[in-house]
Amino acid sequence: MATTIRLRKGSRSQAPRQKDLRAYLLTCIWFKKEIGRERYREYLEHASPIAEIYGARRVDALIPVETISGSFEPDFVFLVAWPSMEHYYKFLKDVHYRAVAPLLSEAVEKSVVLHCRRPG
Repeated sequence: MATTIRLRKGSRSQAPRQKDLRAYLLTCIWFKKEIGRERYREYLEHASPIAEIYGARRVDALIPVETISGSFEPDFVFLVAWPSMEHYYKFLKDVHYRAVAPLLSEAVEKSVVLHCRRPG
């Protein structure tokens, strides 16, 4: 005989749902001609370990192949998950990051960064 367990509203068995505070930053960049890609690789070599200290995790990185609609044509697109925006802002203020940040300026002509979150 099967037993059915019913939970009442407010039952201690139901854990409260925690809000997902993670911040997903979708970044699209356009490299400077000639040295941009190489400088960006150099920037990533130095900046990535520092970002990891603050909990950053690269979700995916993509090279756009074809613009299907519109006129948005970046050279590189990537998504990074941070524990929160506070972690991201602390990363930007880190003294070690600030030392390598000029490499980013040398590499990138233009960038668009979107703060995203999961639905729900």
